[in-house]
Amino acid sequence: MRLWQKIFLLTLFLTALAASAISLLLLARNHRNALLLAKEKVQTVRDSAMAQIGHLIQEEKDDGGRLLLTERELQGLFAEFCLASEEFRSQSDGRAFRIESGEAREQAPARDGGKGAGESQKYDISIMPIETDGFSAARLPREAAGGATALEEREGIWWIGSAATAFWEGRFYRVQVSGDVSDLFRRFGEDLRFCQWMCGGVSLAIATALLLSILGLTRPLKRLEAATERIAAGEDGYRVPAGGHDEIGELSRHMNAMSGEIQDNIRKVEALAASRETFIANMAHELKTPLTSILGFADIMTIKSHMPEEERRECASIIAAEARRLKSLSSKLMELVSLQGTALVLHPVDLGELAEKAVQALEPVCRKRRCTIRKDFVPVTVQADGELLMSLLLNLLDNALKVSALKGENQRIDVSLEKEDGRAVIRVRDYGIGIPREQLGHVTEAFYMVDKARSRQSGGSGIGLSLCRAIAEAHHGNLQIESREGIGTTVSLFLPNPDTPESIGISER
Repeated sequence: MRLWQKIFLLTLFLTALAASAISLLLLARNHRNALLLAKEKVQTVRDSAMAQIGHLIQEEKDDGGRLLLTERELQGLFAEFCLASEEFRSQSDGRAFRIESGEAREQAPARDGGKGAGESQKYDISIMPIETDGFSAARLPREAAGGATALEEREGIWWIGSAATAFWEGRFYRVQVSGDVSDLFRRFGEDLRFCQWMCGGVSLAIATALLLSILGLTRPLKRLEAATERIAAGEDGYRVPAGGHDEIGELSRHMNAMSGEIQDNIRKVEALAASRETFIANMAHELKTPLTSILGFADIMTIKSHMPEEERRECASIIAAEARRLKSLSSKLMELVSLQGTALVLHPVDLGELAEKAVQALEPVCRKRRCTIRKDFVPVTVQADGELLMSLLLNLLDNALKVSALKGENQRIDVSLEKEDGRAVIRVRDYGIGIPREQLGHVTEAFYMVDKARSRQSGGSGIGLSLCRAIAEAHHGNLQIESREGIGTTVSLFLPNPDTPESIGISER
């Protein structure tokens, strides 16, 4: 069962239950009030009859000059009382009487066969002597003492009766008056049936209005459901039409935002997967090239048993060079992989001293390539991993030497260390061939080479700058590259908060 169907049925049930309960309570209240009025009328008729009979007894005693009347005289007086008025008629046993009380005449219009205006309400009255041993009211039977009102059904007719005890001429009499209230019950039944039909009609009207309202309110939810199905089917660019400022409108906007985030994450994952595929392909190619050369020249040395010494030395030098290249490539790859997710052990590092050691390590290569290095260092200390920073500087200097050699001899490299805007900055500038503008954003990607032929010729593998960027980011710093084709390249390393132990937000261990 759908949610809107559950809401519809529950609301309809509660509405019908509430309407029926309220109607029944009102009907029951009206019926109870009508019975109370009937009870008061019966009691009034009873009291009126007892008063008239007492008055007649007193008149009879006054006219006869007697103090007490006998039982026979009282019975005769009761009969005479009934014969003297058309409102009272004696029954066959001479001891019970029917009263037509003018005070109880109905003034309401006739309804569904009920009594019309001016038609009197019928009452039964019975006067029964009570046998006692004395004149004390305390000796009366419990059922005869005091007044009582009762409701009973006799032969399909409902009667409401009220009884009281009267003391006439030294004896107790029980006077009971009963009124026919069948009309009240008939009207109650008619009203109950009318209420049932009305509740059914009102419930049907409410059900129709509620169904239309729920269908209208759930239409935006249908759109959301259809949108989720389309997004789940692969249409991650689909957006839900969001209108209004209610909860459904807010949900639509949140869903569109979620779809946008999902789409961005999918693109990032796809880009990451593509970059990994490219990385693996490039790595396989870069490993394959030196291995092919090593195996090829090793096979030549194996096949030729009487190889000239000069040729043997040439093959051996090529094998050694390719082996060193393979070793450099593998060590850089291992260093690059080891940086991912590794917590650095930091300690104070003098960047000036570190840069001086890096320059000294490359002096033999510089002399060989007739390249000079100009230094400009200021004392700066940071919290860092000295070995990683040394590797970074050596890679930057090595790249600068390689691109400078491609342009010719007698080249110059500038290395500087300074403080700038609260950061330590190391800059390595060469005056080599430069990097094209459109390729400047890709040079820090693994295995990316601006000119693959020249890079391999100079011994490059496309991992150096990628490793430098990873080392800088591991120190919460960053690497910036500025270059103009044919003029040269400047690589800047920025390290935060020099001379403070909390420089990069990692505690020293």
